[in-house]
Amino acid sequence: MATTHIKRSASASRLVNYAEKRAVLKDGLNLDADYAKSQFKQVREVYGNQGKTQAYASRISFSPKEFDPTNEDDQQKALDIAKEVYQKTYPNQQVALYEHADTDALHIHAVIGAIDLETGKKMHGNWQEYREKLVHNTDEIVQKHGLEVTKVDPERYEKRSMAEIKMHDRGQPTWKDQIRQAADSTMSNPLIHDFQTFRDDLKQKAIDVWERGKDLTYQLTGTNYKARGNKLGTAYEKGAIYNELERRTRDQRDTQSETRKPDTNRFNSAQSDPERNQELSGHANSTTKQTTNRTDRTADTNRTSQSARQSKDNSRTAKDKQRPTGQQQHVKNPKRQPKPDRSRDYGPSR
Repeated sequence: MATTHIKRSASASRLVNYAEKRAVLKDGLNLDADYAKSQFKQVREVYGNQGKTQAYASRISFSPKEFDPTNEDDQQKALDIAKEVYQKTYPNQQVALYEHADTDALHIHAVIGAIDLETGKKMHGNWQEYREKLVHNTDEIVQKHGLEVTKVDPERYEKRSMAEIKMHDRGQPTWKDQIRQAADSTMSNPLIHDFQTFRDDLKQKAIDVWERGKDLTYQLTGTNYKARGNKLGTAYEKGAIYNELERRTRDQRDTQSETRKPDTNRFNSAQSDPERNQELSGHANSTTKQTTNRTDRTADTNRTSQSARQSKDNSRTAKDKQRPTGQQQHVKNPKRQPKPDRSRDYGPSR
């Protein structure tokens, strides 16, 4: 798997000086790599096209699983593949190639002259367009050689200056790398769903971040090292951060809404099962009938008892009317009879 990089430079000679120092192999397209600096300068003078940008710094790096940096055959094969890539991508440019084997991965530094040898004009466009073209051709060629195609994620692309590239090649992390790693760690936390929590989490990692116009500014706490998001890479820009945080907030809101949604399966299942409904309906009707029957029997019993009591009262009233008046009064107002005085009959008591 090969990874690529490309960046503008105002000095072709400076790029050559850096790349040539530790090169184990070198080669060139439309120039002699041993005289690269002078030939770059000669073309600029011939076409009278000095300008601000003299060259483009590019790099192709191969995976350690595919090429061994200490193996000379792998070194030559990697350089040949890189030369094929740049030949196809920049056929009318001067390209000096320098291979380094001082890290775990074989990588080739390319210094690409900005002037087209046919037209005498400089490359038009921007570095992002050049990189996309370079990535496309690299993938096509490495696949032809049986190597793995690079999976490019443009949203995670990191922009690096030449100073960063040099430090990266020496295995030295930069302060921008520290900011990128902290931001990546924070965004990997699913609990970070708004800018306030994003800023607070970075604060704990000794990174300050704030909004400034259309972008974010990151700074190592207590230092003067700070950079805009668009200088770190597209993944660290304000738009990318805010879009991801808004997506997480929206997903969280949808999840909570689903949790609060009532479960209507029980009601639907009862409605969709006609046999169950009929059974429930029959049960309800039978219960109603039993209740009605008990009510009717109770009412009949009450009416029977009331009729019996009323008949008995009527019979008693009729008998009372047939008796003499005095007897009726005696019955109505009975008086207790006094006890007879037996003392006269038996004499004095002893």
